[in-house]
This record gives sequence, C-alpha cells and structure tokens, in this order.
Amino acid sequence: MGLLKTFQVHEEKSLTSSQNSTLQIPAGGKVNSLFLMFKDSSGDPATEAQVRAEIGNIRLTLGGKDVVNAPADKILDLYEFLGVKVAENTGIAGVIELNLGKLVYLDPAMRDACGFGTADITSIQVQVVAGTLVNIASVQAFTRRQAVNQNLGTHCRFIQYPQSFNSTGDHTVDTLPRDRNSAYLAALVDDGASGAISHGEARVNSNTVTERCPLNVNKAAVSNDGFVQPSGYFAYAFTDGDTSTRLPMRGVSDFRLITTFGTAPGAAGYNIATLTVVDYPEA
Repeated sequence: MGLLKTFQVHEEKSLTSSQNSTLQIPAGGKVNSLFLMFKDSSGDPATEAQVRAEIGNIRLTLGGKDVVNAPADKILDLYEFLGVKVAENTGIAGVIELNLGKLVYLDPAMRDACGFGTADITSIQVQVVAGTLVNIASVQAFTRRQAVNQNLGTHCRFIQYPQSFNSTGDHTVDTLPRDRNSAYLAALVDDGASGAISHGEARVNSNTVTERCPLNVNKAAVSNDGFVQPSGYFAYAFTDGDTSTRLPMRGVSDFRLITTFGTAPGAAGYNIATLTVVDYPEA
C-alpha cells in the first residue's frame, strides 16, 4: 500500500441521554484523520444543529494523553475558524473531525507531519458525553491512515479551559499551559452565555504579542490570513498558516491573555479553547 491513505470503519455505539460512551480505535500506522459520525435512529446523519444541541464534551486520548478535550460545538466552531484552509468550513452534517489542528496549514507536508503516529501508542479512545438526546441515537468512528511505522511525534491538541468571570472590563488569564515542547497556534475565547467582547491583548514574558486590539480589527486581521473569527469569539491567532508562524512556549515563564468584556459573560463564565502544536521540530 505504500503511503496511500486508507479509509477504515470502526465501532458504532448507541448513545443515551446524560451518559458517557467510549469508542475504542485500533492503533496501527499513522492516523491522518479520525472522524465521528452522529446518526439518528434510522441510521441517517444528524444535522450540525442537532450535534451542537445534543452532544456535550468529546475527549480523544492517545496512550492516555488528552489530544482533544472540548464540547462538540466548540470543535465545530474551530472548523469554522479554519476559513479558507478547508473547503467546507461550516461543517458537514453529522461529522466531526478530531485531528483538526493540522488543517491550519495548507502545506501538505505539514498536514502529513501532524498525523497521529501510533508505533509508541497502545490505546486510542474517544469518549462522547451525550446531552439530552432528541434526534441523535448513535455515533460511529472512522479513520484515514497510512501504513507508516512512526511514533506520535509532532501533533496538534485542542483543549478547552473554563474561566470563572462574570463582570465587565478586563479579565487576565495567566494559567494556560506553558509546556516547553509546545507552541500556540490559536486561542478561541468565547463571550459566555450573554457576554460581549470588545478587545483582546496577549503578552509573553515582557513582550506584547497582541496590543489591545478591537474585536473587529482582529476579525479583519485573521480574515486576511484566511481564518474566520466566529460570532461570539475573540480569536487570538498566533499563526497565519505558514509553517514558520507560531508562539513557542520554550523559555516562557509568563503567558497571559487579557480579554475585555463590554457585557458580562454570565454566571457560568466563559471558555478559552486552545490549539497547540506539540513536539514541532525547532530550528
């Protein structure tokens, strides 16, 4: 088969309201894509709106380590953020791709480098948390992979971090991970249940990476790089899709995002979902 990407069908699990279900994905070769398809009781694909409304958190672990840990709607919003980097950035009915991070790149070699090598991994698990199910009845996993004997190596992670804040004005977050082997590609800051973000600022050590930037100016900036700032977000983009642009954490002792709320986000606070690349070979 050489480097041909083969398509493989994996197990399907019935879902129950307010319950967790775990899918076991076989290791082997390099997993370039891992898809979940949500279906109704007739076996037809659910709509994107149904997935957003009825599916809660999705967690992908490789060898016990989190690679994706975020709600379904947040993963779909990341797909929207990708803009022109993908052909259909509004999502495809019923389907969620879990190796989304690699899609910030247009370079095929970089997308390939961010596949999940499994030579040093014995388990791949996907945990799906169902909300109140009305239309969705099951979920099934699919992969595209290559017959390559490769360790995990370079890969992307997408993790959500809830924030406790319900006021107007600046909110500073300096607790995001600063793993020396990782680099930030983007941070999607939502405005909570009822908030509105007016400005964003990012600092690393004593340097300002993003000066206090109005929401719409930031929207124009990320659009120029081929991304989309989804409605209800401030999108801190630390890459323009080129392989040389990212925000490395090597040598970083202080990394903070300062987000300004013109309207308070609500009692549940808001969330920061981060997209990072791990074990990227530094020059």
